[in-house]
Amino acid sequence: MNPADVALAVLIAGAVYTDITTKKIRNVHTFPVMALGIAMAPYTQPRWFDGALGLLAAMALAIPAWRLGRALHAGDVKMLMAAGALLGPEAAIRAVLFTYIIGFPAGIAVLAYRGRLGNLYRMFVKREKVEPTEAIHAPVVAAGILVARLQPWPNLW
Repeated sequence: MNPADVALAVLIAGAVYTDITTKKIRNVHTFPVMALGIAMAPYTQPRWFDGALGLLAAMALAIPAWRLGRALHAGDVKMLMAAGALLGPEAAIRAVLFTYIIGFPAGIAVLAYRGRLGNLYRMFVKREKVEPTEAIHAPVVAAGILVARLQPWPNLW
């Protein structure tokens, strides 16, 4: 196991634990991993700048979901950025895409579990304003990161 995988495991475990217990992913979990990923990139990535590219790729794809709605919280975006710094740009893009793909059915499941599935109908068909349903996103983000790390598909370049 390479050092980037160890750092990734620590990031995921810490972020998921704190998100479940406090509903926040703290900067102390994400920013050091971002710096570590950029610093380790010359040794763990094909190109010396892939850590920074991975961070930027994750940021570019994840920030719109945070800014436009409740798809991700700021801590989730920073978690994806830290993972991108460790994994490089291609895996960072896959991690964000898999997070979105896994997040949709997970969100439907949360609505169903909480008895709010009718909110989708009221919001999209009747165009009514509904009370938002808060959910913890770190487990979904962690699943997206893990799938991106373990699955080389789609091969983006």
